[in-house]
Amino acid sequence: MENQIDNFVKNAYISAFDTDSDIIKMLMLVNTKCLIDDFKQRYLFVDNNRLRDELRYYKFYGAEYNGENLLNIFLPVILGNNDGEKCDKELVELVKKYVMYFKIENKYSEYLIATLIYSELIHNLLKNPSIEYDEIMDMIKERVVSLNIDMEKSHVVKFQMYRIGIIKTIDEYKDGKRNSSSDICSGLLDAIFDIYVEDRDEKSDIDSIKKVLFSLLGQKISTEIENIDFVDSMAEYTVKLKKYKINKKEYHAKANPLEIISLNEGDSIQDPILNKLTVKSKIINGNLLKINVHAKSGEYCFRFAKKS
Repeated sequence: MENQIDNFVKNAYISAFDTDSDIIKMLMLVNTKCLIDDFKQRYLFVDNNRLRDELRYYKFYGAEYNGENLLNIFLPVILGNNDGEKCDKELVELVKKYVMYFKIENKYSEYLIATLIYSELIHNLLKNPSIEYDEIMDMIKERVVSLNIDMEKSHVVKFQMYRIGIIKTIDEYKDGKRNSSSDICSGLLDAIFDIYVEDRDEKSDIDSIKKVLFSLLGQKISTEIENIDFVDSMAEYTVKLKKYKINKKEYHAKANPLEIISLNEGDSIQDPILNKLTVKSKIINGNLLKINVHAKSGEYCFRFAKKS
């Protein structure tokens, strides 16, 4: 049973990379690198100091956010944790950080509830992949009803209103009625509906979520994934974190991506965030400096704009 769960976790992780969304792939790696396996407390937590510097780097190399569904960026925390309650506490804080980072605080309630539903669903599928659709809907509804989260007063009213609406939406989905809303929770419910009731077979930004869920049901995963060997190694790393075999140390360095500017083409350094990196090229185009860097985790194009 343990080996089966390990395989499901690994396959789910890899499946999330079967997407055209660079932002999902990049931030899944970021969040994986920020996880600390706490053997004594028996859970994984996010190293916020590491996350701070990772996102400083991401600002200069990362894909631009264009409104796509970011739910899978939280997948490493969900898959890596065994304790659902402790996992959800980490997710609450991580969701808050990302909606602030991308300046989408208006979607805070959507992402918070959707992420906790996703966590509940995945942890239950790992225990019992044969769970039926009606059971899933009941389980999700119960989770949403029981939510008790400390939050800033400015979020409380909107959160409660959104939660009431989602409970009604869950009932509709259980009765076989789709919701036309484009919010994050409805996207997740659409993915579940497509898998268990009727697949529309439409290309959308919930495809990677569906691929994750299908992998948890034992469906064969794609091997046509960019940088598959590295992604596979990070999936294996997540499984080891889940078993508290890494003993990851907390991050106490301070990294500054602007220091990359001083490097010359061909230079290699040991970087606190990207580990060993090599500068492949430096190109100046007007007020924009592009530095292409190779690291074990892939190719990065840093973009630095000259201040006017």
